[in-house]
Formats: sequence, C-alpha cells, structure tokens
Amino acid sequence: MKKTPNEGRWGSRILTRLGWRGRGPLVSMALLVWLVLVGIFILTQFSQRVNVQVGDFAPRTIVAPFGVIDYAQTAKARREAMAAVPEVFVTKPHVLRQQKQKARQDFAYIAQLAQDTAAPISERTAALKVAIPISLPGPIWATILTLSPAQLSQLQQDTLVTLSSVMGNGNGNGIRDNALGLQEAQGFVARLTRQETTSSSQRLFLTTLTQSLVAPNTFLNKQATDRGRAAAAARVPLVKVLKGEVVVQQGQVVTSADMEVLRQLDLLSQGWDVGPIVGSMVFVTAALALVAGYFWFLRRQLLENWRIATMTGIILVVGVGAADVLSAVPGLSYLVVPTVAILVTALVDAGLGLVVAGVLAMATAVLTGADITVALVAFFGGIAGVFGTSRLSQRYDILRAGLLVGTVNLVTLFGLDVMQGAALLQPQVWQYFVWALVDGVFASILAMGSIPLLEGPLGLVTAMKLIELSNPNQPLLRKLLVEAPGTYHHSIMVGNLAEAATEAVGGNSLLARVGAYYHDIGKSKRPYFFVDNQFGAENPHDRLAPTLSAIIISSHVRDGIELAREYHVPEPIVRFIREHHGTTLIRYFYEKALDQDTGEGVEERDFRYDGPRPQSKETAIVMLADASEATVRTLKNPSPPAIEQVVRRLIKERLEDGQLDDSNLTLKELDVIARTFTRVLTGVFHQRIEYPDRVLKEMERSQANGSRGAKPTRLVRRVGDDRPHGRPRRPS
Repeated sequence: MKKTPNEGRWGSRILTRLGWRGRGPLVSMALLVWLVLVGIFILTQFSQRVNVQVGDFAPRTIVAPFGVIDYAQTAKARREAMAAVPEVFVTKPHVLRQQKQKARQDFAYIAQLAQDTAAPISERTAALKVAIPISLPGPIWATILTLSPAQLSQLQQDTLVTLSSVMGNGNGNGIRDNALGLQEAQGFVARLTRQETTSSSQRLFLTTLTQSLVAPNTFLNKQATDRGRAAAAARVPLVKVLKGEVVVQQGQVVTSADMEVLRQLDLLSQGWDVGPIVGSMVFVTAALALVAGYFWFLRRQLLENWRIATMTGIILVVGVGAADVLSAVPGLSYLVVPTVAILVTALVDAGLGLVVAGVLAMATAVLTGADITVALVAFFGGIAGVFGTSRLSQRYDILRAGLLVGTVNLVTLFGLDVMQGAALLQPQVWQYFVWALVDGVFASILAMGSIPLLEGPLGLVTAMKLIELSNPNQPLLRKLLVEAPGTYHHSIMVGNLAEAATEAVGGNSLLARVGAYYHDIGKSKRPYFFVDNQFGAENPHDRLAPTLSAIIISSHVRDGIELAREYHVPEPIVRFIREHHGTTLIRYFYEKALDQDTGEGVEERDFRYDGPRPQSKETAIVMLADASEATVRTLKNPSPPAIEQVVRRLIKERLEDGQLDDSNLTLKELDVIARTFTRVLTGVFHQRIEYPDRVLKEMERSQANGSRGAKPTRLVRRVGDDRPHGRPRRPS
C-alpha cells in the first residue's frame, strides 16, 4: 500500500522535533541493538529455569550461577556476632621513648654543627642532610644552623611535646600500625606545629622532622581478635552454596532442600511469565539510555560520526553475548568487561569506556543471576582497564593495563570474599583468585588483537595508530622529505607548535602533531611552486598570472587529499589537510591581481581556499600554527615582542575572518595558544646578541695590538656565530 505524503513525513516530523533530523540511520542502528540485546536477555532468562517439583527427576544438571547463603539462619546472625567482637589493640610505650631519644640526638648534632662556625655552611648543611635524611631544601638547613642555642632548645622541646601528643599516652590511643594511621598522625603533626612558631622556615623544619619521627606504636593483637571472632562465627551454623557448585545432578531426585536452593537462585520455572520479557525490555532500555545520554550530553559531536556509534553498538552486542556464553564458565566471568573497557577507551575515549564498562557490568550481573560479586569485580576491573589505557604511547601499554586489571580483579574479589565470609582455605576459592588475575592479562591480549580489526574498517584512529603515522619512515612522510624538504621541515615545526598549544588547551595533542605532519603533503606534487622549497632559486610565480598562481597554491589541499587517499591515511588526518587553510584568502596573489587589474575586476572568491573552515580545536590550532611559523620565519629581527605581535595579529585576522567559528575555541584558549606559540617560536628563532659599537671598537683595537706583539686578545663570539675563534665580525 502506498503511503500518503503526510504518512511519509510523520517519522521525519518526530525526528525534527527531537533534534534528530538526519540521524535516521543512528536511530535505526540503536533500535536494532536494542532488539538484539532484549532477545539475548529473554532467551537467557528462560533457558536457565527448570520446571520440577519435589520428587521429580532432574531433567539436567543444574549449577549455581552464583553463591547463595541461607540469610535467615546464618548470614545476619554471623555478621552481627562478628561485628560485636571489637578489635584488640595494644600500645607499646617503648616506641615513643625511642623516638624521643632519636629526636634529642638529632638536635644535639644540629647544635654541635651550629656552633662549629669555622666550617663552611655548605659543608655543615651537607652533613646534616646525610645524618638526618629528611626532605628539606638546603636554605632551610642553613637557616636552622644560624639559630641560637635557646631557639634550638625551644624547637627540641616543641618536637618532643608534639611527639607525645601525637603518639599518645600508652592507653591504646597511639598511632595504629597501618598506612591510614601513619597518614593521620602526620596530618595531626602538621596541625600542631602550625601553632608552635611564627617563622615559616622553623615551622617547615619542625613539621618535617617531627613527621619523620612519628612511628606506629599501637598494634593489632591479631590472635586475640581472631580468637574472639572465630568463636562468635563458630556458634552460628553456616549453610552455603558456592558459585559453580552442582545443585542437582541430571536424573537425581529433587528434594525440598534442593527446591529451596533453586528458589533462592531464581531457577524455578513459573510457567508462562511476562516478567522476564518486560524486565529485559526495561533493563536494556535503561542501559542503552545511559550510553545515549553520555553521547548526547557530554560528547554530542561523536554522534556525527556514524562509525563510532556503529562500533559502540557492535561492542555492546558482542560483549553482552560473550558475557552470556562465558557465564557458564565461572573462571572467565571477569574477562568481558575489562576487554570491552580497554577496547572502547583505546578506540574512542575514557569517558565512553567507563560508561560501557558500567553498562556491561550490570548486564553481566543480570545474566549471571544478579551476582553482585561478579558485577563488582568486573566493573572494578573495567575501571582499571580504562585508567590503564587512557594514556597509550605504545602497544605494550595495553599489556601493562592488563596486569593492572588482573591485580584489581584479584584484590576486589578477595575483599568481597572476606566480607561475605567465604572459606578462603578451599581450593575452589583460590581457583577464582587465579582466574581473576589471569582474566586481566587475557583481556589485554584480546583487546590488543581486536583493535586493528575495528580501527581499520571503521576508520577510527587510536593513539597507537597515530604513533605509527608519526614515524618518519612512513612512505608519505619519506616522500615529503625527499621531494619537498623545506615543507617537511616546516611541517615538523608546525607539529611542535600545534602539539604544545593543543596540550595547553586540553585537546588531543598527539592528533594535532600527527595532523600537522601531514597537512602540507600536497606540496610534494609541485614542490618548487612553494617558497619553502625554492631555496633561493627563481620563483616560477613571477612568470604566471596571479589567478593561475592562486589556483596552483590552493591545489595543494586537493592534491594532499588525493595523496592521503592513495596512501590510505585515516580520515581524522585527512581533515587536517582539508581544513588547515579553511576558506582563507591567498592575500599575496589577490593583491597582486588588484595591482594588475585593467578594469575587468577581481573576484575575491577566486583567491580563497575551498575550505571547509576548521571543525575542531586541533585543526584550528594547526591552521594558526601553520600561518605563525611561516610568517615568523620571514622576520629579520625575530625578537620575542615581534614574534608575539605577529602571532596575535594572525590569530586576530583568522578570528575576524570567521575561520575559527566552527572550532569551539574560546577567547581564553586563543590567548593561551598565542602565549604558547610565542614561547616555542622564541626558542626556535632566538635573537642573536649584538655587541655595542664601543665593544666592537675595543675588540678591533685589541686585535691590532696583538698583531704588534701584545698579548693575544680574549676570544669573544657572538651567540650563534660559527666563525673560528679570534675572527670577530661586525653585527649584521
């Protein structure tokens, strides 16, 4: 049946009102992902359940997808009984006495050196640094050595009083033997010493020395604490079914006790039940809404890239499917979420990696029967994977991230098992510990192997890919070096500028640097038409009409895009080639055309680049770096003020010309970029030191005297002069 025009526009109106006009494929893809995920959850929910009664033969072997405890009889009473037993701590007074004695010895040595005024202060300071190894600057030690005996005595008294206050009076309220106890004690020292003296140097010395002297003096009596808690736990009967444990064997008669365990595990079939269907639909909707919310509210620009959205959908579907399949293998329960987190972080960003890790951890919990232990371990491992992958510089960084994931998995699982009262001496528990560690390493290996499979077909660029592209042995960079060496050097300089400025404004500095390397590759097609490759030779534009020259100059953008396609350069790098001139005016040839105009008129648009204008911070910064480096190189006297004036003028011109309108750069960031460019360019095009005429005449006079047998002149060179010693020249 043919749709009416109104019916055909109905869906378009909805998308327009929601602000999704033109995003129909994304909506379709999201709907497809939703349907697939809902199907996975529904099938899993129904396939896990069995329809049995007491006395029936078990139709299949049923394994507990997660551990259960009879909370009515054991869990609550056991926790309360153990919590009621306080930890037993013992304070050892001799520790405080030892530390006080050490403080007295330190001050005695300081007083001795303070009185030894015959020795240089530097030697005494060095001796103190060796004898009292605390991190104090040399000037502070020098100040302490100048104090009078009375002042040193007061500092000693303040130190002893502070030690006594912090380490307690021996009644169990001293410094506990753990990192938190020592950290709190050192913080208490800082608060106390803040009130002791008005001199900042003395206060810093008093604080640092006292903090180095505080030591744990209150220790846990582990044996007494363990005996009390073990006795309390032993009085509570414990009934527990561990994850992976067989509840009933196939063909076994089902007892009432088995039915109770199956009921707790939610594995009993209740006939036709819409609950799993509706619940799966609601859960999947909420999960995808979290991912969509991240895109919409935090990274809306990513929605313009269908590749990223497609990749996210594929990874979610594959991840949920893998979690479902691997839920039957308890040892691999902690593998999927970290793998996906590492993948998404390496391919897109850390924010999306965290969101996807959270969504998959929740999905894993549902697929494994709401096992909170699996969900928490997987989620913590995923977070560790994101942190370990957020700053990639080489592929082996992913392996290090895998080791971090494994360690976090192990620590998290151990902590949860201890809290839940797992029998840590059972071999099965230790098997899970080993698998938690190994899964982290497996996750990094899987992610490392999967990244090339996704970044190539989807056109994504990871940090590792950018590092590969920045290698000077890349064919396109070697072509630029050989055929257009001046442009190659210019591109390296622009890369340095762009990297520093992009990092200063919080952008992707690696992307900016690599994009700068490739932004002018089109010049390798006709290198001698560009001034940076002419090296003093005849300029071919002197014999061409301005219009033709402008066409040749602007064509290096199109030529660069063609070369990038030919050499399979990723699209994010191609954007730098396409956008680094925006729609700017080729001003030299435009003004030349105006001068040669015979009355026919000159169209400004004939002398502008095709564009588009920079669409990101990184491409805009490369545009500014390109113009700044090329212009500053022409300065005869590149002093810092002159460089800054040129940089700010160029930025102002691009801003007024509208070239930065689509780049999301703020005025504050443009100021940061200008200062960064000035700093870097000043270091490159540094100003040479020129001697005053009086000094030059004196040098000439000395040289003349030397030729008459006088003493040889001292050899003085200008900074940057590479002439042999003894041959001064006048400033150029």
